[in-house]
Amino acid sequence: MRRMAVAATVAVLVGMLLTACAPRVSRPDVHLVGVRLGGLGLRGGLVYVQLSVVNPNDFPLEATGLTYNLELRDPTTGGDGEWVDLAEGRFGESVRVGARDSSIVEIPVEFTYTGAGAALRSILDRGTLSYRVSGAVALSRPLRTEVPYRHSGTVAVLRAQ
Repeated sequence: MRRMAVAATVAVLVGMLLTACAPRVSRPDVHLVGVRLGGLGLRGGLVYVQLSVVNPNDFPLEATGLTYNLELRDPTTGGDGEWVDLAEGRFGESVRVGARDSSIVEIPVEFTYTGAGAALRSILDRGTLSYRVSGAVALSRPLRTEVPYRHSGTVAVLRAQ
């Protein structure tokens, strides 16, 4: 009986030690830094959304991808405006951000004019857009987990050249 008590105590201590040694992951800061117009068609278009991923941790982060939900403020509604869904999806390419470093990730986003047409037309005329972006970064290192993010702001729209 005494051996079982000693074994249980050792197991608890080892578990506590492993938990204490596991890195504490601070949430990466993900925000939109630019939008580049790729092209427009009859039913929709393509924009390249540039997201900055800032790693506040003392160790590099590796991700297998990220999800995103991009909303635009419709400036034609006046006041604070209504939010219009532009696109949501998953970017499946690997991303690595060094310790206390940042990286720009450019995501091709296809959209349709349905629901966002008036907002997009106004934004293209003005050259800026107010946005909200949210989602999760799928970390693979130092530990496998999803880290949510949410950011809002205003950016200039760069036209295709």
